[in-house]
Amino acid sequence: MSKTTPPNYAALADLMDQHELMATAVEAHGVICGLICGGVPLDDKSWLAPFNDLVNDGFGLPAQVRQVMTELYQNAIEGLMAQKGVELLLPNDDAPLDERIDGLVDWSQAFLAGFGVVQQELSKASEELQEMIQDIANITQVSEEFDQEDEENEVAFLVLYEHVKLGVMMTFEEFGKRPDTPDAPPTLH
Repeated sequence: MSKTTPPNYAALADLMDQHELMATAVEAHGVICGLICGGVPLDDKSWLAPFNDLVNDGFGLPAQVRQVMTELYQNAIEGLMAQKGVELLLPNDDAPLDERIDGLVDWSQAFLAGFGVVQQELSKASEELQEMIQDIANITQVSEEFDQEDEENEVAFLVLYEHVKLGVMMTFEEFGKRPDTPDAPPTLH
């Protein structure tokens, strides 16, 4: 059983609005996942400074928001470490398709921003991961293509959603730092 439960999207969106933060709930979750997958040390502290820089112009978060963000951070690590992946924090399935698409676009942009802050050496990634990161970057451009709600666009959204989830897992596998793994390989004496 999970030690942490991911917060409800609507509740988190309300909390972010209430505290007048610069980022949305979707963006905050994307940044957290990007930082983790980019290789930020998983020590419960290293992620906060770059997170605050990206989502709140470098300012610290109110205590209540910081607690929820810490829960999101821990939940994402837990899912990635267990190789279950991460459920993207997006508007609920009953929200209009264009809102969910916009959420996926915003999440993808935020993920890439968080990833890019930590990981500056994408050229060292496998060719497959480089293509996946490019796919996620391409997803940030798709919102205009979904101008009507129909079954075909719904299926396309689900395919993109699952593709991003796969990309997150692949990125973590290549660049994420596991708490029990040292930063550098041990040397033989």
